[in-house]
Amino acid sequence: MSKGTESQFELTTIERLERLRYGFLPGPDLARPPDEVVLRDLLRANLRRRYADLTDAALDEAIGLIARPAGVDTLHRNQSFHKLLREGFHLRVRLADGRDEDRHLYAIDWSDAQANDFHVVNQLPIAGRNDRRPDILVYINGLPLVLFELKNPYSDIPNYRDALNQIQHYIVDVPQLFDYNALCVVSDGIDTLHGVWTASEEWYAPWKSIDGEHVEAGTTGSMKALIEGLFLLICTQN
Repeated sequence: MSKGTESQFELTTIERLERLRYGFLPGPDLARPPDEVVLRDLLRANLRRRYADLTDAALDEAIGLIARPAGVDTLHRNQSFHKLLREGFHLRVRLADGRDEDRHLYAIDWSDAQANDFHVVNQLPIAGRNDRRPDILVYINGLPLVLFELKNPYSDIPNYRDALNQIQHYIVDVPQLFDYNALCVVSDGIDTLHGVWTASEEWYAPWKSIDGEHVEAGTTGSMKALIEGLFLLICTQN
């Protein structure tokens, strides 16, 4: 029997997310500036649906604030972005009826998960110091919040540490991706770990439960436990 490939592992991971109703978008097909990692069309569409009375100019300003976080380096931009993501932001807008109004807007609807748009994107070409194509990115409302880096589970010696090392290359080569990143997942099909992009290996850990109450016997630390536990929670939590 022939061995499988890393691409097959990637497709299987995407299918797991699709079963949780994440929409799939092939990264090479997405039209955008080559160094841009925010999918502005998706962000605009979501904001327009949730804030239907905003004018195009107000939407442009809101998108600019969300997609260009302030900060002198990646760490500070990431902190600014996640503060804005959690707390929302004020915007003085002119409504379609001509009135000016102070509004408090959110890039993500924290009260109703179903008001958000969830997508999984693979092999997105990103221009940088060296061009990179992350295996999988999870987007919420056009914002790249989760990075998956996978290694071939069918190799003679599968090693998730190679995926951790790859993330370090991304941080140097395409740092704009980490202006927005909330979570990284690495897996070789045997060990699946999650952690934040600034963390060293010792701080990455398996996800152990699907229902949040019971440890999954026999699948602790698997991709199944992580996706069906953590990512189902993300897309359904109210």
